[in-house]
Amino acid sequence: MNLLGIDLGTTSVKAAVYAPDGTRIAAATRRHTTHRPAPGHAEQHPSDWWAGVTGVVAELGATGALRDLAAVGLCSQVNTHLVADAAGAPLHPAITWQDGRCAAAAATLNDRLSPQDRARVRGGLGTVDASNPAARAAWFAAHRPEVWARTERLLAPKDWLVQRLTGTAVADPLSSVGLVGPDGTYPDGLDLLVPGLSGLLPPLADPASVAGETTGAAGLPAGVPVAVGTMDAWSALLGGGITAPGDAIDVAGTSEVLAMAAEPGGGAPGVVAFPVWRGLHVHAGPTQAGGDALTWAAAALDAPVPDLLDLAATAAPGCGDVLFLPQLAGERAPLWDPELRGHWLGATLGTGRAELARAVLEGVAHAARHVLGPLETAAGRPAAALTVCGGGAHSDLWCQVKADVLDRPLRRTVERDAGVLGAALLAGLAVGAGSSVGELAARMVRVEREFVPDPRVRDRLDDAHGRYLAAQQALAPLFRAGRHR
Repeated sequence: MNLLGIDLGTTSVKAAVYAPDGTRIAAATRRHTTHRPAPGHAEQHPSDWWAGVTGVVAELGATGALRDLAAVGLCSQVNTHLVADAAGAPLHPAITWQDGRCAAAAATLNDRLSPQDRARVRGGLGTVDASNPAARAAWFAAHRPEVWARTERLLAPKDWLVQRLTGTAVADPLSSVGLVGPDGTYPDGLDLLVPGLSGLLPPLADPASVAGETTGAAGLPAGVPVAVGTMDAWSALLGGGITAPGDAIDVAGTSEVLAMAAEPGGGAPGVVAFPVWRGLHVHAGPTQAGGDALTWAAAALDAPVPDLLDLAATAAPGCGDVLFLPQLAGERAPLWDPELRGHWLGATLGTGRAELARAVLEGVAHAARHVLGPLETAAGRPAAALTVCGGGAHSDLWCQVKADVLDRPLRRTVERDAGVLGAALLAGLAVGAGSSVGELAARMVRVEREFVPDPRVRDRLDDAHGRYLAAQQALAPLFRAGRHR
């Protein structure tokens, strides 16, 4: 019996059907648009998500791959939020994780509560930032009161999709970043943040439990079990084979997400410690821009992404001392500062497009290294190697750049869309296709190639990383709100 994984990501809906050994039988993708109606805003329309889901299902159905389904698994972008009525009908475009409009609301929430209340409400998961669901709720209450008055559900994209496919509203504790405590439950006192917030949240269930069965919506066969699922990054961890303490991964997507499994306990400033799930304790740090930075640079330098990568390959490591800071829309881990901005620094008369292009690849790698440090602190050990997956992993050059900057081997998975495979793996767990995460991952996850750090560039890139951090710190005050007014 085969497993279907669906990933509702930032740029597209991806889906694939897998055989029990992890072999991909068929796959489909539909892209959707992020709308930016005002500076700092980044919205998506749930109708576009649904069109993407129905499109990939139709394409898979045409191949015959949906005839022998045992279960469906889902994952989605996280820190994207949708307000809806009780039936799940959207009341406003979804505010995505890239959207910074709620920064002021987040700051107000942080100032409103005592340190004791903040720790109790958020379960020790850190400061409320612009992408926190409580900040989103506060923004709607203040700026869209007519929408807020009709809101009966605050949903992540995956939870909305589960409701559309099964009729059941349910969330999982791993995706509910900023709302659940270390025990994986909603803490008492959420309404101290936003009155009425707790009543808008779906009940929590294990990501690898069955939420319900398909109703025939989106063209899926009726009666197929659907797993609760989880966030795309966590799903990618599973699809990348992260199953034991010390395992680490770089999910190279629209943003760069690094994560590391550890023994229970531990933590470090700037990264998130997730609730323990099935013995797996994970610390993670999402940056704000990964593939997005390359897409932006391709437009700025007037070259398609493949041509820009070819151009970058002609520049030497270190880019002639040119640095790129990829904080084009602020930064998440480990700084959580929405007001940082991107820069190319250190250009001379001899700097060309090749150096600028390679600096973007290295800049994203430096951002990843900035996250890796606190992750290793939180885990209490260095990462011996990192699995790498996601769209950015398609580039051999970028994988090698990251291995060199991180000074860690990178092991690229056969299935680049590890989130889709992880969603299918969760579906398999939900219906008993495997007894444990480790068993299913050993059967379904395979490594294609290892990229080893080049010792000849070690000193040069260590120096560049020091300058990267110094430049980021020195330039940050220039973009603080009100500084230039």
